[in-house]
Amino acid sequence: MKKALLLSLSFVFIAITSFCYKPSDDVVNYLNTPNIINYNKKDYKLVWSSHPGSNYYKQEYIPKHQSIEHFDEMLLVDFLMIDTPAVNIVGVKVNEIRERKKTDMVANYQVQKDKDKGEYLLDFILSEGDGRTVNIVEWNAYRYKNYADKAGHKGILLFGLSKRAYGNDVTDFLKDLRTARMYALQTFTQYDFPAVEVK
Repeated sequence: MKKALLLSLSFVFIAITSFCYKPSDDVVNYLNTPNIINYNKKDYKLVWSSHPGSNYYKQEYIPKHQSIEHFDEMLLVDFLMIDTPAVNIVGVKVNEIRERKKTDMVANYQVQKDKDKGEYLLDFILSEGDGRTVNIVEWNAYRYKNYADKAGHKGILLFGLSKRAYGNDVTDFLKDLRTARMYALQTFTQYDFPAVEVK
């Protein structure tokens, strides 16, 4: 059982946020979340979803007039039906980032625990480039908590915020990140998790 749990965790969370997407015209709302999420006075539309495992669901939202191939901001809602404390999933993600730091000099992370809310916050930064030039930089804030929907499906709910910069905008993005990060974290952690109901 323990081995199966570790395999499940490894399978589901093996990939750091991907820099490549394959958009689909058929977006399934597996989690019965709103098709539009209004966050920080901006509408984010459900544009991509996936059900990569029998117990795992992923959904991604971007602002209108942005594309999944080249977005500036994104909201993520993931639900993993597994019987384990949320901190274990956070640990898997942290280990992935630590491994990535071996080849990504921008990669870094910080973890915080909110005892009152019973959730964890992982904020981290990643980049992609050719070894000399950074082509994409991405900052993320992931909130994790144990969750059960109305039908009794129990697991780990992830609510994430992602921000990106490309090419010539990377330098300014990194310069502004210290101030922008603090504002984004304050705003994001005050926003309620979307209600999730597995179909």
